[in-house]
Amino acid sequence: MRLFVVLSVCIAVSSAYPNLVDLAAANNATKLVALLNSAGLADILKDPSQGPFTLLAPSDAAFGKIPDSDLQALKADNAKLQEVLKYHVMKGEIFEWDLLNHEVISSLNGHSIRVYVRNSMAGQSTYFNQAKVVISELQASNGVLYLIDEVLNMPEGTIDDILLNPDYNINSFMDFVKAAGLTQVFNRTTGNRYTMFVPTNQALASMDQGFLTQIKNNRINARHLVDYHVHPGTLHAKSIVGPGRLSTMYRGHYINLSQDSNNNTLLNNVASVVQADIEAEDGVVHIISHVLIPSTLSPTGIGGIVG
Repeated sequence: MRLFVVLSVCIAVSSAYPNLVDLAAANNATKLVALLNSAGLADILKDPSQGPFTLLAPSDAAFGKIPDSDLQALKADNAKLQEVLKYHVMKGEIFEWDLLNHEVISSLNGHSIRVYVRNSMAGQSTYFNQAKVVISELQASNGVLYLIDEVLNMPEGTIDDILLNPDYNINSFMDFVKAAGLTQVFNRTTGNRYTMFVPTNQALASMDQGFLTQIKNNRINARHLVDYHVHPGTLHAKSIVGPGRLSTMYRGHYINLSQDSNNNTLLNNVASVVQADIEAEDGVVHIISHVLIPSTLSPTGIGGIVG
């Protein structure tokens, strides 16, 4: 008799909550719901026998940041749309007390999502990759929902893949990665994760080419240059705010962080972030406007920015 009462209470409590899809629709995530329906995934997130799930639901305002042409192209490719949406879903219920700063969790389609938990005078803020949680732990009958302020960027392959992607115009830096013997390090889908600050092709082309050739022709120097552009671990743009400094893979050498008059982050007082938060399977890439040169390669600052 007692077991029956307990089961009845559990069923009653569960049924008192809406499913994840209806909960999203009721919390300013109607554009997400429309895409879930279009992709044929809504029924899965409504079905209690399929869950529970944790849904990271971009708000309507988050989708408003994406050009309409990009959204239309995404909807036209159902396979890609499903992958993007599954990246916003995790198996099981993940509550705020479960989340640890710098924890990596796995999405429904097996990709990594980085968690940031920050405490300040204003209270605690939680981020999934670059997206800030607007509303936490909305309980559904079949899981938990977090409303977030940006659509998560899907990983675009490994860091090596991103370097070679012609859309970004950063492939010249791969010459130094090869010269340093590090191509395999940045071409893995498991294991360590990295943050790479990659100078544009234009930034490299504007430097003394003889100086750069000397670096490429010396494996140790090439390794120092590349290592100085890499932070061990994943840092998204909202975590890269000055004043302060970042550790790098070049042990004992740091990147100084400051802000310009418009509160934009500067690396070593000169390099700005041209494009941030390009997701990789093994970390994240930020494209920067200048080459960072460690002091051991250029003690007087000739040819780049001294770290």
